[in-house]
Amino acid sequence: MRNSLKILLVDDNAVNLTLLERWLRNEGAELFMATDGEEAVNLCLENDFALILLDVQMPGIDGYETAKLIKGIDQCRLVPIIFLTAIYKDPAYARMGYEAGAVDFLTQPIDPSALKGKVSVFLELKRQKDQLEYEIAQRIKTEKALRAAEEKYRNIFERAVEGIFRSTFDGQFEEVNPALARLLGYDSTEDALANLHTDKLYKHAGDRIAFLKKLMREKSLKDYELRFRRKDGSLIWVSESCRLFEEGGEFYIEGVVEDITNRKLSELSLQKRATLDALTGIPNRYLFFDRLEKSIANAGRYDESLALLFIDLNDFKQVNDQFGHHAGDMLLAKVAERLQSRLRSSDTFARLGGDEFCVLLERPSDRESIARVADEFICCLTDPFEFNDVCCSVGASIGISIYPENGCSAEELIRKADSAMYRVKEQPHRKFCFYSRKD
Repeated sequence: MRNSLKILLVDDNAVNLTLLERWLRNEGAELFMATDGEEAVNLCLENDFALILLDVQMPGIDGYETAKLIKGIDQCRLVPIIFLTAIYKDPAYARMGYEAGAVDFLTQPIDPSALKGKVSVFLELKRQKDQLEYEIAQRIKTEKALRAAEEKYRNIFERAVEGIFRSTFDGQFEEVNPALARLLGYDSTEDALANLHTDKLYKHAGDRIAFLKKLMREKSLKDYELRFRRKDGSLIWVSESCRLFEEGGEFYIEGVVEDITNRKLSELSLQKRATLDALTGIPNRYLFFDRLEKSIANAGRYDESLALLFIDLNDFKQVNDQFGHHAGDMLLAKVAERLQSRLRSSDTFARLGGDEFCVLLERPSDRESIARVADEFICCLTDPFEFNDVCCSVGASIGISIYPENGCSAEELIRKADSAMYRVKEQPHRKFCFYSRKD
């Protein structure tokens, strides 16, 4: 206990070792460095390390094999190993790392603040472990006391992570740490254990079923994202890492839960901005092509048809010229509202750009029904648009293509509907037409 804490840094790159030494020199631990796996194993035979930072990709003995060799040394069996890697996000490599004995990963290039934060936690755990072993050793010199100290150390280590639980397979929680109780809105662990059950926890029952199916298949899950319901009914996004195990003939689940609500909401917001048209709020070109390709695949699988309506506004340029681009933008939003009000929930409506819109009709019954929809679109744009002291009128020209009659790819259907639309513009008496080989 009286000895200084020691950290072993293992990396075949001298620059990386220099950086690690510079970042950790003031963390209150003696630093040892090795440039390969063999040197690292020899140092472990001679020292009691609080933590090992180990590069995965090294010549000769790589990080995985080095970790296994270190874990085979009796005094190093419980020494935490953090892998330094650029490939951690690959589930296969992550699984290999945990099987080799890693407790955590740091992705290269390494963030110094994240490194220092993790190192400080493990150093504190080692200090507590050493203190516990010292106190127990002073009172009881027996093997039983040493095993108890080791178990106590393990419990300290496990509880250092926020949001820890143990539950039965059918969803009854047997252990909840204070951090998880707070995360789920309970006043105490006792309150959580008395009232918390997975029947109340998941937003949808189907989420629990999907989670269990995946867990039974893979036995452990890493960073599994789902929505939990807190005690007050509010929803949060969480990331859960857990394992399924058997004990006494019964199956249990234990794991760690992290609140990722802020990050998840930011991701969803970015995704929404990336797939929706900022002006009208309807799907943009990217999302429309994605849905069109999926609909084509489904229609081909079930021998169904699709109809694509390419809509181009008439006289839109005159509105821009007369009232300005701001008025033109407002007009596009109003046009989108009118057209969207005529759609079924199963249909997809998007703005491709400028004053061009597209509508995808799923499983149309016949050409007459498609023509009726096109005619409704034309009629709904007949009345003038009035906003901000502006009164203007626009019509629309609509070209129609049909899957699989006119094409079997998204690009081909768009191109042929566009061709039919231009034929409409060449014949002012027409408002819409279907694509034909003459186009």
